[in-house]
Amino acid sequence: MPKVTTLTERYEKYSAKTAPERVGARYEASKDIAIKRMREGSSKIVAIRELVRSILDTAGVPAGQWAIYLSFAQRMATMTNSYTGPTLIKRVEGMKAGWLAKGADPAILEKIVKLFTG
Repeated sequence: MPKVTTLTERYEKYSAKTAPERVGARYEASKDIAIKRMREGSSKIVAIRELVRSILDTAGVPAGQWAIYLSFAQRMATMTNSYTGPTLIKRVEGMKAGWLAKGADPAILEKIVKLFTG
């Protein structure tokens, strides 16, 4: 039966894996690809956030309540990358039910869904 590792053992293992000369060389070799991937991933997140912000501004949602809708939109983005057609529709309906239980407005959720499904 494997032994449960302690924090010290985990730290030692992490330190061994992340020696500066090793990590630096690995990063330098993949820096251009890493930066392109970071920009691509970040641009999608920012675009989604801005589209949802405009919906929330128009609907008059107070800024303190935006997080629930922004998290819904991020989850929608993940869903549309993984599912299509009837499967996506069923998944979205189930997800909407969860966000409605958290107190989200169904009309706003539907507008966010339309951003992704057309």
